[in-house]
Amino acid sequence: MQKWAAGGLGVVALALLVHLVLQYNRGITRPVVSTRPRAKASAHAGAKAVAGKQKTSDELSHYDPIVKLDLLKGFADRPLPEMKRNPFEFVGGPRQMTQVKGPGPAPGPEAPPPAPPPPPATMKAMGYTEGKAGANEAMVVLCATNCENSSPDDQILVVHAGDSVGTRYKIIKITPTVISVEDATLHQNVDMPFPP
Repeated sequence: MQKWAAGGLGVVALALLVHLVLQYNRGITRPVVSTRPRAKASAHAGAKAVAGKQKTSDELSHYDPIVKLDLLKGFADRPLPEMKRNPFEFVGGPRQMTQVKGPGPAPGPEAPPPAPPPPPATMKAMGYTEGKAGANEAMVVLCATNCENSSPDDQILVVHAGDSVGTRYKIIKITPTVISVEDATLHQNVDMPFPP
């Protein structure tokens, strides 16, 4: 029984192989041989060149009919320009950068230099709570250097109106959205909003 089963499977495999070969041969496309008459060779070299150009022109128009062959022939007949220098040799020394001065301010008394930018804020508002007996409280961070990057030396403080924070800030007013602070360095009042 096993011999018959093995023989049957062998026959099925052979049939599938024959079917696959037939399908493969049907799918192959054979190249079409052009039956164009070839130009007869002549002893004159100019005639050979014209025949070569004609063959190229026919091939280009066969693949892309939009190609303008008369323009291509005009470019092909041009001589190449003469090279005045070797493009692979460096000529001259390093280039010097020159500053181009634009129109400056009108002559006259010089304007005072701009004021230096204010020092970065070293305190930022963190949160708001309503304290007992209606006193508003705020949580602030007193930064060791600047408030863009946190550091282990930063201090988190709970402040009320009238408190001094460090040597630079005095809390003036606390509302649910902003803390009004007097900045002793800038000599002005600054509003610091709470983060959302």
